[in-house]
Amino acid sequence: MWDEKFSQNISRVFNDITDYLNKPVSLPPILDLEKWILDLRKKEEYRPLTTLVHSKKISVVIPAYNEEGFIGAALDALHRQTFPRAEFEIIVVDNVSTDKTSDIAKERGADIVVSESNKGTNSARQRGLAEARGEIVAFLDADCIPPSNWLEKIHCTLHKKNSRCAAIAGAYVFHVDPIDHIFFAQEAYRWIVMPAISSIFGRILRKGGVLIGGNFASFRENFQRINGIDTSYTFFGDDTSIAKKFGEIGYVEFDPTLYVLTSDRRFQREGLIKTNWEYTKNFFKVMLK
Repeated sequence: MWDEKFSQNISRVFNDITDYLNKPVSLPPILDLEKWILDLRKKEEYRPLTTLVHSKKISVVIPAYNEEGFIGAALDALHRQTFPRAEFEIIVVDNVSTDKTSDIAKERGADIVVSESNKGTNSARQRGLAEARGEIVAFLDADCIPPSNWLEKIHCTLHKKNSRCAAIAGAYVFHVDPIDHIFFAQEAYRWIVMPAISSIFGRILRKGGVLIGGNFASFRENFQRINGIDTSYTFFGDDTSIAKKFGEIGYVEFDPTLYVLTSDRRFQREGLIKTNWEYTKNFFKVMLK
């Protein structure tokens, strides 16, 4: 407790300032100030300072629609991460599935499983973002298998990048035979095409860059700075719209070494040329809008 003489000196200083400004100020006694602080701590609305910091280092958000055949493997891969399990959370957003996606997600160790009734990948991502409590939010597709160092690499890379780097994104690597034509196409896109296009659109044109919706991450505060994810995009163009919004505050760093294994089911179903055309067409459509 401060002694009486010190209290008088403090009061004198405030009185001198008051006289100088010619604005009468009533200085509460120090004992009353201490009582006010103690009373504030007892109020129901008071929260300790720890609630202002992130409760996890990383939140992993997985949007899912009828993914009962894939989501279990994705969750198992997250449980094998070298990044400490206690320091990240797994959020699965069920986007109106009609199968057992939610049940499997709960059984295989997702921390949070929520439903999003508005159909579309970006609506599901935005719902997951709203649930996230991590310093970093990473997005993974339900049919993707991240390598064991995926989260560790995301955490280290984001903390090493300069402030102009708004997000980092990586590549898809498909489960295909190395002699398959899809393999050569994906490697060309991964190491040459995507990094080049991302640099042009991100660093030169300042429109974000190339972002893969099932393999990217950013600090949660960056999502707040761009006012979240545009939910008007339901599929094609959805990830490009996110990249473009990041362009408002910086650029997207495309890292070909930050990869996840993924299913080539869309290529098998719709064909390599048609699928690539749809992605390319919608990328430029959104970027040049």
